[in-house]
Amino acid sequence: MSVVRKFHVTPRLANLIKAPGGLYVPEALKRGAAAMEESRESCLSEIDAALAAMDAMAATPGFDPEAMYDRSAGLISFCGPFADDSLATAARSLCELLDRAGEAGRRDDRGVKVHLASLRLLHRTEADEATRKAILAGLAQVVDRYDRDAKAEPPAP
Repeated sequence: MSVVRKFHVTPRLANLIKAPGGLYVPEALKRGAAAMEESRESCLSEIDAALAAMDAMAATPGFDPEAMYDRSAGLISFCGPFADDSLATAARSLCELLDRAGEAGRRDDRGVKVHLASLRLLHRTEADEATRKAILAGLAQVVDRYDRDAKAEPPAP
């Protein structure tokens, strides 16, 4: 018969927490906020570049929806330093629109242009909370149109 041996391993993090020194939570939060503020301008510049590229794509007849989706998804990653997440929500909405349009087997260039205009309105503007919510609600209606259209179509025989 074999003998059961038990080992108790203390995680490194538990040892670090118990060790003297380190940062207090308010100081860590203060440093984190400073680091986020440092990256804010570079993120704004990246968002400017992404929006310009997306505008150029949308201006091209028959643009690639997959490339637009990739740009929109990439734009979301640059929205981290901002407390207001309306720009990221609008970019996710554009991704959802492109997904649903692809599933429905049709393009929605007007919906894409509405989303791009909304992204520009939400970016680098001082729109108040009510305006931002209204813009996002309008984008949700544009995306939800595909669900309504799918329910209205009779099932294929």
